[in-house]
Amino acid sequence: MKRKTTTNQKKRKPFQPDTSEDLLRQDWAGDCYRAAYSWASALKGQGWTVVHGIVLNAQVGQLKHAWCERGEAVVDLAMPVGMREFTREEYYRVLEPEITKRYPTDLAVMLFLRNRHYGPWDESEQLPESLLAELGMEHLGSS
Repeated sequence: MKRKTTTNQKKRKPFQPDTSEDLLRQDWAGDCYRAAYSWASALKGQGWTVVHGIVLNAQVGQLKHAWCERGEAVVDLAMPVGMREFTREEYYRVLEPEITKRYPTDLAVMLFLRNRHYGPWDESEQLPESLLAELGMEHLGSS
């Protein structure tokens, strides 16, 4: 029997990825690596980079963290709703991040599939340079 869709339910195709608006409204507190991966993969082909690093947190001091960047734009879904989109200058001034690694979306997707988690990915979890070269993606392995 087919399930009826009420007028309040949003019609979605199975496995339809979230839109940027959907992602900006979701609760990502404490799940920054999944959030950054989700943003970059949902907006694949739009030039976003997943960034892993250490940021300044008022409650705990330095904290391992992940966010996304594209040019001068930064999106950090782990921040409170309504405060997730920043200019790069603003984000870096407030959180003082130390970047440990940058992942273009294609590389982040491969690392997620290979390691079965959203990060952080340590050196043993990176793709071998030889494989990146074979795929014509050697430029993706650099920080």
